[in-house]
Amino acid sequence: MELQELIARGRFIFSGAPKRFEVFKLVNGKRSTKNITIKLGRGLTATLKDIKKMKDMELITPKIDKNGKIIKKEGCTVYAKVPLIRHVPLSYFLDATTGSRKVVKIHVSKKVKKTTLAPMTIPSENQILDICKHGEDQLYEFKAPGVKISKVAKEIAAFLHNKNGGLIFYGVDDDGYIMGSDMRRQKFDQAIQNSIRNTIYPQPNVEVEERNVLGHKIIIIAIPPWNRKNIYQYTKERRVYIRKGTNNFVATPEELKKLGRGEYVI
Repeated sequence: MELQELIARGRFIFSGAPKRFEVFKLVNGKRSTKNITIKLGRGLTATLKDIKKMKDMELITPKIDKNGKIIKKEGCTVYAKVPLIRHVPLSYFLDATTGSRKVVKIHVSKKVKKTTLAPMTIPSENQILDICKHGEDQLYEFKAPGVKISKVAKEIAAFLHNKNGGLIFYGVDDDGYIMGSDMRRQKFDQAIQNSIRNTIYPQPNVEVEERNVLGHKIIIIAIPPWNRKNIYQYTKERRVYIRKGTNNFVATPEELKKLGRGEYVI
């Protein structure tokens, strides 16, 4: 069983069940189900139901003594968190909201007001777990370690026309499995900035950060929202790309006209 899978299971059964999560917090290999019930001031039957759900999800297991027997106190079983999650911060098992994006008003010529979205914030470890769980979409792209830097640059070229910009996670495979980066942030940053300089015109500014998630270092590229002015060309192929869902497409003549008028395609 992978750690990421156990965390996903925990989030599933704790979502909308704060009392169950309180039971989980008190499971420590020393307290019996009766002790937990008394401490929480609730009925034993309700506690046992929550314990069963957690046990079925393989998050907890009965505590065993050196002779292989289940430990009990006052006739009630003592449970412990499984070793893989024993030292994982409890906050990992709670859903996190994804990076917020606020609307900012800006002024353009002829006193015409337009709005643009502020750049997406680099997510926290908890938020990254949520993003990986839900998968790629219009805003998020996963890249496994070892992918060619030029392919990452091509993704950036498409994201640059997004209303909200986007985030690329290097070190995460297509299924959202966190593998970790095969490069240090400084080396990756240098490589991607060089690739952007050589393949995208006009040259954009992107943010490159590193996050430690479940013991793996992943690199995150934050692409700013489209400024409704520049049309970015992927010069390696002399094409303009736009992102639709989880895929990149060559902009059609009609879509190029919309971009030229400062209109969002998506």
